[in-house]
Amino acid sequence: MNTLHFKYAVEIEKTRSITQAAENLYMAQPNMSKAIKELENTLGITIFRRTSKGVIPTEQGMKFLEYAKQVLIQIDNMEAIHSPGKQQKQKMRISVPRSSYISCAFTEFAADFDTSNDIETYLRETNSMQTISDVREHCYDFGIIRFKMDHEKYFMDYLAEKSLASQHLWDYEMLAVMSAEHPMADAEKIEYSELCGNYTEISQGDSMVPYLSPSDPAVTEELHINGAKRRRICVFDRGTRFDLISSVPQTFMLDSPIPAEICRRYDLVQRKCSFEGNSYRDILIYVSGHKLSDGEIQFVNKVYEVRNRVAFSDFY
Repeated sequence: MNTLHFKYAVEIEKTRSITQAAENLYMAQPNMSKAIKELENTLGITIFRRTSKGVIPTEQGMKFLEYAKQVLIQIDNMEAIHSPGKQQKQKMRISVPRSSYISCAFTEFAADFDTSNDIETYLRETNSMQTISDVREHCYDFGIIRFKMDHEKYFMDYLAEKSLASQHLWDYEMLAVMSAEHPMADAEKIEYSELCGNYTEISQGDSMVPYLSPSDPAVTEELHINGAKRRRICVFDRGTRFDLISSVPQTFMLDSPIPAEICRRYDLVQRKCSFEGNSYRDILIYVSGHKLSDGEIQFVNKVYEVRNRVAFSDFY
């Protein structure tokens, strides 16, 4: 059995396309198809099926892919063993929320890379449910997830179900972030209901809670605090949110405390904002039994360092 075929299968699952997977791995599509067919014949199962949404794994295929990812990780670990005359590759895969303090920590962490050795690091910014999937399926080494404290039980039960361990990072209240030109930029006290009733909110469009559907009252109650009217623009990347906030003074967003240097860069202010249930938590997650590497520990320590810097800042 050729373990290189495992890599092909994992890439197909990721892209949901044999053609795209072949392109990503710099090989011809017919050769990719032939390799997968050989793998299926060897295993005696059908790994993928074609649907209107692309190529997706069968039930047996999903079980195979989980084992294949574990095998590929072990191969990576064996290849990473340092030996005389061989360079040590700095390799890390991290899945995190779209958070400025985490991004700032990663930037400072990357600035300390040993450039005399190979570097291969992946940082993915996404929602908490996708991060859980990333780590559970061994696509990423560890992750950071964010949730409202009202939803803590749902997330902790889900992590236990997926055999994921966790470590506390930070508890905080969301702040209202806006342009320094915003009409409420100098307000000493801000109510969320007043903000969302009069201004446009820039929010993330893919927040999800395990076991809860988007129509569940525990989720939808957040969308209509005090029955206030709500104007929203939903985006899926942090950079666009900052561009909108800084360029359109009538907008705002809720976010964890942001490092002062980023606020200065975009000419933003952040203010305490009152609404029911404004209590959030960020936690580190990883597969149970996973031991953080030296590089991973250095990154996590940098996250704590930036968190401390931000946490002791003064906000109205």
